[in-house]
Amino acid sequence: MAFRFEHAYAEGEARALRTAQLMVDAFGAGPFLVLADDNGKEPTRTKLAGRVQPEHSLKSEEWEQYGERVNRMAGAIKRQTGLRSVFHHHCAGFVEAPWEIEALLLHTDPSLVGLCFDTGHYCFGGGAEPGQLLRRFRDRVWHVHFKDCDAAVHGQSREHQWDYFESLKHAIFCELGQGAVPFPAVLAELAQTGYQGWLVVEQDILPGMGSPKEYARRNREYLRQCGLP
Repeated sequence: MAFRFEHAYAEGEARALRTAQLMVDAFGAGPFLVLADDNGKEPTRTKLAGRVQPEHSLKSEEWEQYGERVNRMAGAIKRQTGLRSVFHHHCAGFVEAPWEIEALLLHTDPSLVGLCFDTGHYCFGGGAEPGQLLRRFRDRVWHVHFKDCDAAVHGQSREHQWDYFESLKHAIFCELGQGAVPFPAVLAELAQTGYQGWLVVEQDILPGMGSPKEYARRNREYLRQCGLP
């Protein structure tokens, strides 16, 4: 949803509540509803994915409004369906860079809104040391996505000023262990902080980009090499 704009809120909340109720009807209580910005829709943020600077971020008053809308939606979802909500930071949206993730968490209610921490988007968005965020906000990390980010493609994206979708076409998100994300260190930090939630493996693959089945098999084998059962 476009949390930046009040005029988009009502439709976004209605859609989120429908989705949450479908999850409850199908699976029972379930873990979380994952909220996110309307990623890839705002032209400037889409163009600058992976190259965002502080001057491109929301201002203080905008963060207050943004956080209030996230809180409002998470509260409505909790009251009407019982589901908790996590927010997925994501490139090409307004919660991408490390300082934007921090701003979101500081402007949302820790009893209502957790973080869906995505290793690939954190790296693509300029995050160098995921352990620092995991330590600082250990109580807010309720859900984790494991995704890798190809350092060479990331460099090309910056050099050629690709937008988010062009970076996807060049396979910015690669197989686990083939990119810049330090997964053993992330796993060690999660263990240290007592994380007991899901680890969801993701690899964005567009049509014609290879063999998803083989990628999934190798990703699973890599996690076994990292010590996961």
